[in-house]
Amino acid sequence: MSAELLIANFLRVASEDLEVPDCSRRPATATRSICASRLPRKIIRAVVTSEGQHAGIKHELAEIIDTIADENPLKPDLRKIEHLSQYATTYRYPVSSSRTKRIPQPPTASELSDAIDNTTVALANTTAAFKVDLKRPDTPAGTPGPVR
Repeated sequence: MSAELLIANFLRVASEDLEVPDCSRRPATATRSICASRLPRKIIRAVVTSEGQHAGIKHELAEIIDTIADENPLKPDLRKIEHLSQYATTYRYPVSSSRTKRIPQPPTASELSDAIDNTTVALANTTAAFKVDLKRPDTPAGTPGPVR
């Protein structure tokens, strides 16, 4: 698959995920937190792909964002959503090695709403930067190169 189509498809899938009931704003549950953690990963992977890199299968979003050039104007939007990586595995793979031995509380409704808002902004800005038509499946990004 070409980078142009991969970038566009990452953004289309992220956009579709925003419509999934499990990603809605209320109530804030573990399931919704997991869903919210998937959205930024797809947006970030689109940007990393534009940089000619491959993000691998990491869940730690901050590490992936670190690989993006500081000159990329999308990077600050991505930094606002990198904290959602904490929910990527917390509820899917609970471990007994945590300090408290308890499953962490999901974010509050307000925290989840803010995270979804920031993710929506990042998606809109990234979609515009790459000139992706979210309504037209199988069309590539209009400008797939690094954003500067």
